[in-house]
Amino acid sequence: MDKNFLYPILSIVLVILLAGAIYYLADVFGGTGTHEGEHHGEEGEEHGEEGQEDPPEEIEALFFGSMEKPLQHDTYTYAYEETASNGYTNTVFLTEGDNYSYVKKRDAIFTRELFIRGEEKILCLETVNRRVCTNVGQNSTFNPYTYALSSLLFDEGKINANMEKNEMFIEYGAITFDPNIHEKIYDGRNCTEIKYTLDYSKLTLEQLHSVGIDPESPQVLLSKEYNFTVCAKPDNYEVVRRSLDYMNFGEPASTVSLTTQIAWDEPTQVEFPEGLDEEMEMEDFYFMLKKSQEHYAECLVSDDFDSCIRAEAIWSQNERLCELISNQTVKDTCYLNVALEKGTPGLCTEVSAELLSTCYMEFAWKYMDTTYCMQIEDQDEMQECIDLVTQANQTAANQTAEEDEGETGEEEPPPEEETECQYDSDCIVAGCSSQLCVPLSMADVVTTCEYLPEYDCLQYTICGCHEGACGWEENQEYLNCMEEKG
Repeated sequence: MDKNFLYPILSIVLVILLAGAIYYLADVFGGTGTHEGEHHGEEGEEHGEEGQEDPPEEIEALFFGSMEKPLQHDTYTYAYEETASNGYTNTVFLTEGDNYSYVKKRDAIFTRELFIRGEEKILCLETVNRRVCTNVGQNSTFNPYTYALSSLLFDEGKINANMEKNEMFIEYGAITFDPNIHEKIYDGRNCTEIKYTLDYSKLTLEQLHSVGIDPESPQVLLSKEYNFTVCAKPDNYEVVRRSLDYMNFGEPASTVSLTTQIAWDEPTQVEFPEGLDEEMEMEDFYFMLKKSQEHYAECLVSDDFDSCIRAEAIWSQNERLCELISNQTVKDTCYLNVALEKGTPGLCTEVSAELLSTCYMEFAWKYMDTTYCMQIEDQDEMQECIDLVTQANQTAANQTAEEDEGETGEEEPPPEEETECQYDSDCIVAGCSSQLCVPLSMADVVTTCEYLPEYDCLQYTICGCHEGACGWEENQEYLNCMEEKG
């Protein structure tokens, strides 16, 4: 069982070997809880001794045929997409040539690549902003991670061992098949689907050890049983879709894997990277990615996923995360703010048509450059943008000139201090992100649309008049939040 330590969604990252699978179907996340004692006691022994009747011939042929299929080919290209019930999705691309292997795994945060040629192993981690590749030596700290990626490749020894293990599961009665066969269509492809259940509680301690499973392992303790489906083409046993359903901390969870590409005996040519980075640089990059993964995991269980993922996208300058947002307004502000943070006006094309002009105007205002105004199609809006930026530049130039010339004569007495407000009603919330508390006279103030993490703290305070000035009430909950946001 491999650990995907880059994705700690709850506490322990589990990779469950699918009974009847030719690759890992899902990363199952969660802690460990124990079954009742009798699950592996005398009652379990009775189940184990009884076993079950052999599955119907057609079901058994598809079950083992789908596992055995890769053994018929030395080279291949294979790809699939996995989606978990918590929304976590990744795509996997595998290819194996005569003298090389390649694995690519991509999720919303980053892409991992593993290049293998003989004893040479090169690991690459990549985001939309950066790519780092390093040679993984014998004593590298990334060996466990490269092993987890390489385990996704089809391996004859592992497949044969898995088939033998499943034969024992069937013999012991831990795997039971639904006698019904279903004809399905997934992604426009016809396939025959079988269903079966793997129940570890039906195994005695001796039987668990005989199949190489620790009774205290998370895959046994996490859930009593795992329900699988496999849908494959009956003529050649190519898998179209797999699914897994189980209970995680008493809550239903699932993972679905859909095959997107199969080309047996047709490996994809890959170009091995050159000019590799030092492993220390990879470690620093990995630390940043791990932080982003943790934020993403928190968003998956957040009450407001869209706002949470927007904040993460802006923090990590990763526009790929904006794609996950369902609310169009939040998605637009996500793309706009990431564009401004990265200084990439090309991302303005990702926002809704009605906000496209606003995006270019934000760039023009941020950089005080009328060139961005020229991207605005509406002539009136373009001219307004040019006038605002030109006026601001002229004002700044005049102020600079006055400072250079210096002032002569007697100093004027300071003006009498005026207050902004007397009552809370004299103040109003303003700004593109509702981040300002200003006097009523400034209600129409124009600001840029950056959304900063500390803006989340405004939900704990109110806008009002404090000692003659408009501002946010500094209550303890608000202050604690601001301190946490740093």
